[in-house]
Amino acid sequence: MKKGILLIVALFSLLSFTKATHLVGGDINIKWVSQNNYEIKLRYYRDVVNGWVNMPTQMTVRVYDQVTHLQVAQQILTRTSIGIVPLGDPCYTPDPLVVSIEEGVFESPASIVLADNPNGYYVSAHEGARNALAINVQAGGNMTWFAMISDPAMGQNSTPDFGDYPNDAYFCITGPKQWKYPITDADGDSLAYKFTQPLAGNGAGAGAYPFYPGLNWAVGYSLTNIVGGATNMNINPTTGLITAWPTALGFFTFAITVEEFRDTTAAQNGPKVKIGESRRDVQYISLNCTSGSPPAFLNTFPTMNQTIQIPYNYEYCKDLIFADLNVTDSVYFEMSSSIFDSGAYQPTMTPDLNGDYTFYYNWVGSAWADSVVIPPNQYDPAQQDTFNIGTVAGRFCWTPDCDDIDGIFPFVVTAYSLGCDGKASDSIFFNLQVVPPPTELKNPGDKILPFGSEYCRNIVFTDSSIVDLIQLDVTSDIFSMGAEYPSLSNSYNYVSFVDADVVSGVPNNDPGHKALGTRFCWTPDCEHIGGTFPVEVVLSSADCENAIQDTIRFDYTVIPPFDSLDVIPNIITPNGDGMNDVYKIGGISNPCTDKITVEIYSRWGNSVYTGDSFPDFEWDGTNKSGADVAAGTYFVLVSGVYAGESVKLLQRSVTVLR
Repeated sequence: MKKGILLIVALFSLLSFTKATHLVGGDINIKWVSQNNYEIKLRYYRDVVNGWVNMPTQMTVRVYDQVTHLQVAQQILTRTSIGIVPLGDPCYTPDPLVVSIEEGVFESPASIVLADNPNGYYVSAHEGARNALAINVQAGGNMTWFAMISDPAMGQNSTPDFGDYPNDAYFCITGPKQWKYPITDADGDSLAYKFTQPLAGNGAGAGAYPFYPGLNWAVGYSLTNIVGGATNMNINPTTGLITAWPTALGFFTFAITVEEFRDTTAAQNGPKVKIGESRRDVQYISLNCTSGSPPAFLNTFPTMNQTIQIPYNYEYCKDLIFADLNVTDSVYFEMSSSIFDSGAYQPTMTPDLNGDYTFYYNWVGSAWADSVVIPPNQYDPAQQDTFNIGTVAGRFCWTPDCDDIDGIFPFVVTAYSLGCDGKASDSIFFNLQVVPPPTELKNPGDKILPFGSEYCRNIVFTDSSIVDLIQLDVTSDIFSMGAEYPSLSNSYNYVSFVDADVVSGVPNNDPGHKALGTRFCWTPDCEHIGGTFPVEVVLSSADCENAIQDTIRFDYTVIPPFDSLDVIPNIITPNGDGMNDVYKIGGISNPCTDKITVEIYSRWGNSVYTGDSFPDFEWDGTNKSGADVAAGTYFVLVSGVYAGESVKLLQRSVTVLR
């Protein structure tokens, strides 16, 4: 149902009718009957309230050559019906003493024969009683009905038929009006729609198409500004949908032309050419209609002008719901966004046992807080929109691709209900911003590595929601210093200290899905001691360069061993019993820098023994020749480079007992 109560001002009583005549419009339709035989029908509309001339019983139409303008035929049409157009809709019926349009239909008593003629024909009829109340054209003038038809030799062709006069043939100054004429074409030709200047004139045409002069526009009006107002009156050239929103009370004259096109080549694959046209001349009144209450947007999310971030390569679906205060209203629904050119769609929903659909909105915590259950949306060809009664909803789904990342896509949702005032509408505007999916690659942190020991590191990442092929790239100078990825089985378990353990299912350091592990190992050498070596690990998508990007950095610092000297014991009994048989100097050495010499002297200062096998130095109580030394006290001198410094340790002693 449409809504609202139309409050009509007695507009006709407020205007001067002293110059008013009666004709407000009409059109000519040419119907193909058989080869070279046509029937002609003329619709004639007059203003009953303000007119002073009655409807005639006959009308004369004449047929002219399109090029020479010579009259080739004439026919008297007989009025076959007359009646008042039933203006109004379910919420308003005009007072017939204020608004009343009479329709007369005139038809051929017999078909008219037109000879083959490559120039084609036009058909016209004239009467000098155009209603003079229109404020957008200069007063009065002739009414000219007009239609064109191609060469009869091309075969079957009828002009487009405008159909009946619309019941809501008036404007509202309080809101936009949209409508379509029920135009049909019996031959299935392609149709194109446009506004044209209403024709005046009389008799045969002349000059260039459309052969007759047009009415002169009043000051401030033109073919591109027919009714003035907030939005210029316009017509969709493909669908014929007309939109108008005048802001002045009064009458407006305009004409709609429907052209028909057909491929006339023998192979039927050439360009389409114009083969005919039909024109309807009309006059509408604009009224001060009431404004209806627009439907309300039920969603609390999104809000007006909000930017919603949605992840790349995930399907994102959203329900959008509007409801009208009047639960009996027809509520229409439009979604508009460039994402529908990039794969977005309205999914086919699954109905419940009653055939209804459930739409969800307002997610709170972990569940939907609100929902509506409505019948399937219906499609209104006249409005070219989906609608429902009281509440209308729509769902869209979109899976952004790689090229959409970082893009911002405006989205407009408009709902409106139709009343006597035209559209009462509400819109919500928001943006969809495509972002990479959130990722967190855990950082193992900096590490101090001892010299000479193999160190291995596992880097792991898991995210079951990622659909891309992902990869880990490790960059560091250590890979030119001997670090490498060991060969591991696909089932290797990458143990992690900062994340869950991972079995990637692919060879070490290969790209994979959802779970990644990489293991690299390094044994620092002498030249690495004291150095700090940065390591960078980048997580990325192998499918889309900008899709996934996370980077961690950490350092490896190589340190020398902790140098120490251990002297055990200070008394030896080299008797072979396995107890205190040798004198030892042990500890931890840095083989890259330490160089220690151990010298043993008698108490008289004579060199007894020299060795440099630190930290594994041992003395078994023999001299340089291998002979046992005498029992007594001996002195040990340790000298050389130790812990990076020159050292000389004197007066260590050892006692030999025999």
